[in-house]
Amino acid sequence: MENEWVKIFTTDKEYKAIILQEKLAEQGIESNQISKKGSEIELFIGDIEIYVLEKDVEKAKEVVNQHSEL
Repeated sequence: MENEWVKIFTTDKEYKAIILQEKLAEQGIESNQISKKGSEIELFIGDIEIYVLEKDVEKAKEVVNQHSEL
């Protein structure tokens, strides 16, 4: 069960997703990014979701809260 991926963050700005993933990595938290953006024509439409393993959810949420400017 602790190997399940859980969504902890959603944004429409790629730079915010990158910054958050860097902050998570600094804390030793593995993360994955899934882009819900469309084709090249619709490149700026859609969200980016950040997922972490279920065992890291609480720690990851603390990182998100510490960086609320994202």
